[in-house]
Amino acid sequence: MIYDLRNHEVPMFMTLGCRVGAGVYALFNGLWAPVVSTIALILVSEFPIREQRLAYAVTLSVFAGIFQPSAALICILILCVWTLWEFDLIGGADVKLLITTMVVTGNPAILIPIFLAGGIQGVIASMRKQKEIPFVVSAFCGSLLFILYPLIYQ
Repeated sequence: MIYDLRNHEVPMFMTLGCRVGAGVYALFNGLWAPVVSTIALILVSEFPIREQRLAYAVTLSVFAGIFQPSAALICILILCVWTLWEFDLIGGADVKLLITTMVVTGNPAILIPIFLAGGIQGVIASMRKQKEIPFVVSAFCGSLLFILYPLIYQ
């Protein structure tokens, strides 16, 4: 979060380490389709033609969801988050963080508090006339709310 706040960039070694750890954790918890879908989207990202990237990404995500129906929603949301990056609506480190968060928790509902925190941060940024916001802060705050809410209100 400190890197994103200072430089608007997160070093590759940090995001790569988190992704590998999250993938291994998800595999041990039986969520292999989102991991395979994520790897496929990484490979598809290198295709030169956007329409080709999108067609392959949708096809591979649908197949991942078909082969593990219990994780189909996570696979679709991984595709949606990747598509935001594909159209330059969100940064690469933010996409990696959101996908990692979904894969680790195994619960796509974690995106709700993250996007709510992002909306609040976006409103504050627009009032301050900022063009870019460090979305990692929203991801952290939303994830923290998602984890702590059940502990507080049991």
